[in-house]
Amino acid sequence: MAEIRVSSAERAEALTALEAHHASGRLSRTEYELRRRLATEARVRPELEILFEDLPAPHPDLSAAVAPRRQRRVYPEWPGGRAATRATRVLDVIGVLSLLVGLPAAIVATAVAGLWWTLVLVVGLAVVSLVLGVALMPPRPETEDHAG
Repeated sequence: MAEIRVSSAERAEALTALEAHHASGRLSRTEYELRRRLATEARVRPELEILFEDLPAPHPDLSAAVAPRRQRRVYPEWPGGRAATRATRVLDVIGVLSLLVGLPAAIVATAVAGLWWTLVLVVGLAVVSLVLGVALMPPRPETEDHAG
């Protein structure tokens, strides 16, 4: 995870704390100047925190900066590391429509005309198109966080 950047106000607070430590005799002039320069150049939280590891209070308050939330990537199509493409969606639509439309029509054809093989045809088409739709899905692009 990326480190949290510090603000100008937090750097100024660190400089004030370093001044207090120098005034109380905890830091020599040379050490104070070095830490002052490092505090001025600090861009992320650990760069400021390390300047105060060996010093008692006061320390700058860096608790206001909260780590940003990772944006969650949602893959609603299929779990298991697959991403849908146009071809796989077409195969899914064929499979679902053959079950929703073709299956009732095959049942009617079987009941009215005795065409039982239409049931086999419709169910076979649905199964083949749905299985192919999943099998042809490319792997999901790699990201740092798959937990979502």
